[in-house]
Amino acid sequence: MLQRIQSLFLVLALVCTGLFYALPFGEIILADSSSIEMKITGLEYIKNGQTVFYSLLPLLIMISLINIITLSSIFLYKHRMLQIRMNVFNAVLQLGSIGIMFYYLSNASKEFGIDYQTGILIVLPAVAAILTFLAIRQIAKDEALVRSISRLRK
Repeated sequence: MLQRIQSLFLVLALVCTGLFYALPFGEIILADSSSIEMKITGLEYIKNGQTVFYSLLPLLIMISLINIITLSSIFLYKHRMLQIRMNVFNAVLQLGSIGIMFYYLSNASKEFGIDYQTGILIVLPAVAAILTFLAIRQIAKDEALVRSISRLRK
């Protein structure tokens, strides 16, 4: 039911985390002023003449799980308490993904022995968590309204 405000919040949260599939969330700045983009799929660089792939599979799985939970939560509008529980778990995952991103950025920069730079995309899980929290509040208001109307009918 997409006309509810909580569904709009969840769709916006889905868009925020869905951007990770297309855009890099950070860069490793090399000594020769070039940079390597870090995406959730990983990064690829040349070391001693060989191409090395630095995999970020746990982050890819986490972002995919966040997107699946958000999408399925949109369509659970008839089961509000389950929807609230799923969104609380989802908000924790969204905030945890920020920590994992910083871990991978710092780990990759230590491997290169140089600095890293984050993109604006790194704050999107926090924005998605805020939107999820706002959706939780609206779902709880709906549940309270339905329960109060059910009390009046008895």
